[in-house]
Order: sequence, then C-alpha cells, then structure tokens
Amino acid sequence: MLNELLYATSNPGKILEITKLLGYNGINVVSPDDLKISLDVSETGGTLEENARLKVKAYLAKVKDRLVLADDTGLEIDALNGEPGIRVRRWRDGETRMEDEEIIQYCLGLMAGIPMEKRGAQFKTVLAVGLPSGNIEIFKGVLRGVILKEADPIRIKGFPFESLFFVTDWNMLLGHASKLPVNQMKNRRNHREKALHEAIPRIRALISRS
Repeated sequence: MLNELLYATSNPGKILEITKLLGYNGINVVSPDDLKISLDVSETGGTLEENARLKVKAYLAKVKDRLVLADDTGLEIDALNGEPGIRVRRWRDGETRMEDEEIIQYCLGLMAGIPMEKRGAQFKTVLAVGLPSGNIEIFKGVLRGVILKEADPIRIKGFPFESLFFVTDWNMLLGHASKLPVNQMKNRRNHREKALHEAIPRIRALISRS
C-alpha cells in the first residue's frame, strides 16, 4: 500500500505533528500502533542519519508494501560546544533516559549565567524515507534560535525544548508556534517541517506511481 506512509515512531507528539503536516498535503500516515507493530529500535548510530536509517530498516523488515518514514533530531547549543547533540534523552551521562522536565532543568542548570547573546542553538533533523525495495532517501532541516533563561509554562509531551527554544526569526517560542494551525505556519517551518518540505514532492511522486 504505497498510498500509505508508516511513520516509524512511538512518540505521540511526533505522530500528531507529522500526521497533521502530511495530511494537509494529501498524504495518509499510519503509526506502528495502527498496524499492530511493536519495535524498540536501539539508536546506536553515531550520527542523526545513521539513527534514521536504522529505524527505517527495522520497520521495512516488518512491512513490505508501504513507504516508511523515520527521523532523528539533535540539538546543538553553541555555548556547550554542541551539546547535547544526538543524545538529548541521555544527555546527563550518556546512558540514563531522562524525562522531559529533567531535560529542561538540566539544560537550565548547565546554562545558568550565560548571557542571551551567547545562548544560540540549532535543531537538526535528518529524515529518511524507505522504499519497499530497501532503498533509503535522506532529507535534512535546520532551525536556529536561542535557549531562554527560564522555561515557558507551556509543555508539549515528548518535546522538552519547545518550552526553552525561542526562534528569533519568528519572534516566537517554538512551543507556541507548534500550536498554530498549519495555514499560519507557512513561513514558519521548524527543523522537522523543513526536512518534510524537501521530502513531500518525492513522497507524492512515489505514491502516484502505486
């Protein structure tokens, strides 16, 4: 069913975001839960692209007749020499998984005393689209901003930095932008949306062939 795209994630926040964006573009998205698939893919890659490819390959082995979409995102904070990078969830010690609030507070603690002009950061997303043939195509997106000195009260489950990451080009907190309707986000694409914007024509072309 190449007219459906399986989004290889168990993160409900990501599923909602991608379903909304791709649905707006006429692309039907299904989740692993929809297909009764349960996979725990170890993100053992050393880069975002390696991790995205690992996830696509694991799900392609389970579904032979669908496109598979997977992504991996990292955050690079200038003043922290690019931390946390690809290890956002295991930032503290590289092993222990951290919850959203732990990540927020840990980040604020590390950046205490750093002035706003030195709090620059960027999100990077690498998106992989897997075909039943096993071929994988890669798309990328980057979003620059700054880390606030205090977390906004807004919380979006699964996205801790939406409470901290302020996009200067938009004059808006990332978490507030995420709440806007799709038609108001046309010129405010986040890192994942930028990668998707690059991928959508290719996904449409693949679907139209089916």
